[in-house]
Amino acid sequence: MNYYLFRIFDDISLETAQTDLEKRGLKDTFVIEDDALGEIFIGGHSKKEIETPFAQLTEKKPAVVNWDEQWSLFAENFHQGKAHIQLGEKTLLLTPGAGFGDLSHPTTYLMLEMMKDTVSNEHVIDIGTGSGILALSALLMGAKSAIGIDIDPASIQHAKENAKLNQLKATFTKTLPKKLPQNNILLMNMIFPEQIIFAPEKLNQYAKTWIVSGILAKEKEAYLAQAKTWGWKPLLEQVRSEWVGFIFSV
Repeated sequence: MNYYLFRIFDDISLETAQTDLEKRGLKDTFVIEDDALGEIFIGGHSKKEIETPFAQLTEKKPAVVNWDEQWSLFAENFHQGKAHIQLGEKTLLLTPGAGFGDLSHPTTYLMLEMMKDTVSNEHVIDIGTGSGILALSALLMGAKSAIGIDIDPASIQHAKENAKLNQLKATFTKTLPKKLPQNNILLMNMIFPEQIIFAPEKLNQYAKTWIVSGILAKEKEAYLAQAKTWGWKPLLEQVRSEWVGFIFSV
């Protein structure tokens, strides 16, 4: 198993490069944007050799990650081997692991800020749950239930460990359960191209509200136009650094 990092060629879209790499066998892909250099990278791992005409291979190495070290460097308020996420008077503990979401990224702050006055007494579904930070935070904010969805088995296991650590009852799974409550609050913290690939409108039947982030401020108008095609109406907008988040009604 090797870890790969590719730099997308300037004339190629993120969606094109990511779709091609995933078809060629790159697993658990993630995106890194270097705004200073104006470059976009896609990383992931695979058991076989990966090449693509849409990006340059910049790094290849055995896929072994020291999550304790990574989280100690970047996670919010990390001590005693855990990240401590302060939610009002309550604290969510997160153990290091493969799932995205340690409060080191501005979009996670945006999501939590928009959630705090929205999810109480609601059923919540978190798309791309990662470490489970949003689903578990929703429960601490008073949500009736929380389901976290992720295509990465390592992230699902990580989220389950964090639920157990915090003694919270949440469901983490690769696909949506067959029986779902209606009128859920749906959460989605993904970059714009990943949201397009995911096609969130297919879940509108379960949603009364979407809370989303992962959108660069420069993408705002294009994103709002896309959201309109998904049948969403903007209720709230928040900005942090160069990122924007929204609450939409369906």
